[in-house]
Amino acid sequence: MSCQDCLDRRTFLARSALAAAALVAIDGCGDGQIGPPTATLGTTGVTVRLSDFPGLATVGTVVDLTPAGAPDRALVRTGADTFAAFSRLCTHQQCLTDIRNNRFECPCHGSIFANDGSVIRGPNIASPPITPLVRLTTTYDPAAGTVTVA
Repeated sequence: MSCQDCLDRRTFLARSALAAAALVAIDGCGDGQIGPPTATLGTTGVTVRLSDFPGLATVGTVVDLTPAGAPDRALVRTGADTFAAFSRLCTHQQCLTDIRNNRFECPCHGSIFANDGSVIRGPNIASPPITPLVRLTTTYDPAAGTVTVA
C-alpha cells in the first residue's frame, strides 16, 4: 500500500487537537445557530384572568404572558376597561425581547421599546430604522374578569 498521502502520527494528532479546540470554541459561542436566536409569533390566542396577573391592576404595567402559555406576548392595562397587547418579538431581527424596567429590551442588539410598544432606541449595530412592536387584538370580558389576546 502506498503512503504517499498518509499522515504521520504527529500531524494527525495536531490536526485532531485543532479540530477539537474549534468545536469547543464554536459550542461556547451560542446556541449552535448562526445569527441571533429568533422566535415566531404563535397563531393561537390566549385568555388570561386578571386575578392571575396582579400587575394588570395597574395602568401602564407590562405583564409577561409566559405563565399563561404565551411566551411571545405581553399585556398592558391602558385604562379601566382597556388593554393593549404586544408581540415580544423585536422588529429588528425577531429576537424575543425581555421585559425589564416596565419596557421591552432586546437581548440581541440592544433595542428598547416603551410599554406602549414604541421605539425608545434602535439596535446597537448599523441597520435601517426599526418599527414599533406589533400590536395584537385584545377582547376584554368584564363579567368573567378575563382578557383574550389574539
